[in-house]
Amino acid sequence: MATTVLDATVTSTNVKSWEKTTSDTYADSIRTARDMGQARLNYSRLNMITTLSENETEDWFSFTVTSRGKLRLTAVNLSAASQEKDADETTATDELDAAASNYEKAIEQFKGQGLKVEVYQYVNNRQTLIATNEEGNGDQTEAFEQLMRGKYQVKKGGTYYIHVTTKDGQPVSEDTLYALQVQLGDKYEHDYVTQEQSIDHTQMTEGDIALAKAEAAVGSVAASGSVLAAQGACDILSAGYTNLATLRESKNDNAASRILSLLV
Repeated sequence: MATTVLDATVTSTNVKSWEKTTSDTYADSIRTARDMGQARLNYSRLNMITTLSENETEDWFSFTVTSRGKLRLTAVNLSAASQEKDADETTATDELDAAASNYEKAIEQFKGQGLKVEVYQYVNNRQTLIATNEEGNGDQTEAFEQLMRGKYQVKKGGTYYIHVTTKDGQPVSEDTLYALQVQLGDKYEHDYVTQEQSIDHTQMTEGDIALAKAEAAVGSVAASGSVLAAQGACDILSAGYTNLATLRESKNDNAASRILSLLV
């Protein structure tokens, strides 16, 4: 996984914003989860813009909570939102705002696209499901709704893992752009934005995928030539997604606040 840390900026509200880029991986698992950062009470907000690309089945991310408090996880399917509206009229900011006030719709947009969102922790060294957007899972379904409402009570610090996957286990048929946001408490002073570069999964052979899985299992950093070539093949914030994310090249604009500003 490649990570690039970009410059920090300060907004007009004295919130310092930080940006970085990471790269998606093949054969994603909880062991290869990309780190979103630390969620500190009333201090930090963590944002991820990424895509579940064509022929891919899952993404994994992690974040660490440093103390007790009320935790919010906002998950929005930007591709589904753009299908309901003109792409020029919707932004990641709009959809995160909407998800904060109408979490039921945000949950349905993910489910309506055949996608599942799960949150895990290790409990007694076992990978344990904490929350899911799937109905019929009792406490885990209720916990997910509490997370989306910002009412999930964290009793102690620890690491959480977000799993975005297809419900039927089959790859998505087209690129699906989505955003995740994590916040502990009702306010923040530092805004961390991660933009993930996607991989062209359509270029992978079954042999390449098997090799990537084996390498991930043993923690190897080696990769085949075709994996490395495909890894740099595309950027999720190019082409058709530019308007959706309202990215501009102006040095006077703060990308973090433009993309993922959520009023609290």
